[in-house]
Amino acid sequence: MPRTRFIAVSLTALAGLVALSGCSSADSGEEAGKPITQQLDQGQIQQALPGAGEVIREWDPYEGKRVSKADHCALVDHPAPKGWVRAGEAWYIHNGSTDDMADVTICLFDGPENAKSAYTAWQDKDLKKQDSKETVGEDSAFFVNPDTDGTAYAFSRSGSIAIKVKVDHTGGDTTGARDMIAATLKRLQQVQDGKRATATAGDEAAKAAKK
Repeated sequence: MPRTRFIAVSLTALAGLVALSGCSSADSGEEAGKPITQQLDQGQIQQALPGAGEVIREWDPYEGKRVSKADHCALVDHPAPKGWVRAGEAWYIHNGSTDDMADVTICLFDGPENAKSAYTAWQDKDLKKQDSKETVGEDSAFFVNPDTDGTAYAFSRSGSIAIKVKVDHTGGDTTGARDMIAATLKRLQQVQDGKRATATAGDEAAKAAKK
């Protein structure tokens, strides 16, 4: 057998072994940057919102997942942001008490430009931006409100989706908000791929700890 033909056959066999093993470039690559390009329906958005056992420790869902209104994807007292399509949100309580609350909002837009515009508008100049070496999605930013015992905010934009997370009274630690928004984005990616949303904030915290 000519040498060139032998190499081609060997490479084909190797590709087959990789396929059988369940590995793929999509599995091994960084999925964090995979944009949300599909116009997800309301049920898919609700599924992507983290539920019981899927958020940071000592936090639990409060009153279930909600269909969110357009103005929840804008600044307070502002009209619906341009290109808004639909949204969902979930609230969480700390150790069974509503003294401290957290929330996650997923906002779907008609395209990346309008998603980015809303994401940018969320970044209030009165909040203190935190340095971060990691990007969650295509754009992300983390903030603390110094006037509320360090309430933490995390914002992310991926394709036509913008996500925001708020966690009350963290003392200025944005780690939990980061883990929650990373898990929410991963869950959106799973739903977009036709899979069950299984990612958790604990999973994302464990990944971040290994970096």
